Amino acid sequence: MKRYAYILMMLIAAVSCQPQLPESPEMLVIEGWIENDAAPVVFVTSSVSATLDEKNISDLLGHVALNATVTVTHNGQKYRLTPTLSDEYLLKMCYTTNQLKGEIGGTYQLQVDWKGMHAEAVTSILPPGSIDSTTVEPHPGIDTLYILKAHIVPVPEVRYYKFFSMASGKDSTYNASYIGTFDSQLKNDQMMAVNRGSTNPIIENEYYYTQGDSVHFKLASIDINAYNFWSKFEENNMFSHVALIPYSSNLQGNIQGGLGYWFGYGTSSYAVRIEN
Repeated sequence: MKRYAYILMMLIAAVSCQPQLPESPEMLVIEGWIENDAAPVVFVTSSVSATLDEKNISDLLGHVALNATVTVTHNGQKYRLTPTLSDEYLLKMCYTTNQLKGEIGGTYQLQVDWKGMHAEAVTSILPPGSIDSTTVEPHPGIDTLYILKAHIVPVPEVRYYKFFSMASGKDSTYNASYIGTFDSQLKNDQMMAVNRGSTNPIIENEYYYTQGDSVHFKLASIDINAYNFWSKFEENNMFSHVALIPYSSNLQGNIQGGLGYWFGYGTSSYAVRIEN
């Protein structure tokens, strides 16, 4: 609320001068994960100061790290991740390596250095839960859409879970399922929706499936840090579509020295074809 009030007062008072927002220091922004039997994926950018001036694409490209030093340490061995172009993601430049794959129970330390900034985080891959049944239900309000639901069988040592989904021919990669983060102690005997996610949730909001869709989805075991991050992400996403009610809140990750997250996912994978 303070931010919106500050901007409003500046626009009202500064009739003859250009309003300015306070400068904030540039920080590393990390988005990264590692799951069992898969290579790490890390995106590195830097924060953009809030401004009332228009930004063009060249301004924003300067915040994408093309030559960062990114390493992941596992069992005392340090692996250097290399910048790689990929068409799967909204941001085409990611850091990865084919020398390292995640292991259940493994612990992984990420370190990132770029433009004199340093950030790091540690995560582990928890044992995966499983799905023992699925069902497809018609959407209650739109007769051409369907909702996929699954029943989670948690493992005793893991409380929190997250769905990631991909509809073949529609999605280029697994996306975070819309409203797909669960506390198994609260949702221990329910069929949970495996909604579609989107590469850009700000402009895309097709969360359900159509007849004939082949849906691939993952159930990921996550820790409390990932649960808090994704729950708040979903809250922002859900309320941002409510007209006339501006809503946003900070996403608290686990990066030390920067913003964002580095999460381990213990995953189990499934596929369902949507039929009526």
